Amino acid sequence: MNCIAPEAGSRNQETRPTWALDELPPFPIVASRLMQLFARPEADITEIGRTIALEPVFAARVLQMANSPLFAVRGEVKSISHAIVLLGLSRVKAITVTRAIGDFVAPALRNRALRMCWQNSLAAAIIAEKIARACKMDVDLAYLGGLLRDIGRLALLVKYPDAYANLLAVSEENSYDLRSTEHELFEVDHCQAGAWMVQGLHFPPDLREAIEFHHDDFMAGTFRMVHLVHIADRLTDALGFAVLKPIDRQSFHDVTQLLPEPARARFTEDPEALTAEIDSRIQSWN
Repeated sequence: MNCIAPEAGSRNQETRPTWALDELPPFPIVASRLMQLFARPEADITEIGRTIALEPVFAARVLQMANSPLFAVRGEVKSISHAIVLLGLSRVKAITVTRAIGDFVAPALRNRALRMCWQNSLAAAIIAEKIARACKMDVDLAYLGGLLRDIGRLALLVKYPDAYANLLAVSEENSYDLRSTEHELFEVDHCQAGAWMVQGLHFPPDLREAIEFHHDDFMAGTFRMVHLVHIADRLTDALGFAVLKPIDRQSFHDVTQLLPEPARARFTEDPEALTAEIDSRIQSWN
């Protein structure tokens, strides 16, 4: 049934987590700490830089990523303070959260199917920021929406890599609905798991809404970040970055028809060129 996604936090949540939620690894500490700092009205640049630098290995990997094609930065970024000045706080937030989530899922990436889940998240982030430019919405928030929309899935695969890999294989083979299969196995789907993981964290309401409701269909109305992330999710599948082969795969053109008319006219991405760009940027992330 089509509906406009409800306001963030309005879906009834179980008061007691299922066993699977209770066992999930927490959202990465460094990412949640940085999100809290970035959320302050007057962010303290010095404190942000100090927080990143507290973990030298992480800081080095952030700088490596800042200079990678994933973020297409002009000019070499030589230090965290330089990154903040050159790129701005929003872009540094996107880079640090990407690095933190990448480290979070790293133990599970030996499995090809699970690696595809991470690549799907990166692809959706890249597509979301391109849609945001066409929609004249917050580009960096859109990037995080695409990246973090499936944080619940990433957490499930980190905690239960073998079980989740088997779930993907069975769902693919039998054309099962993935969220229904997740619920059968874990008593929770990845949207509910993601909403549970980020509750109480200093995430913008639009981002929390996108994590919980990005699979919900919507009718015409106020176009919000959750709708943008929903479209990014479907375009990710349309371009061939799906975690599972879609049962009813839509074309790239068909999905873009969900965009508001002014944004649709501005979104002029060529599917083949966009696919090649995403492939190149994903290959550079590590």
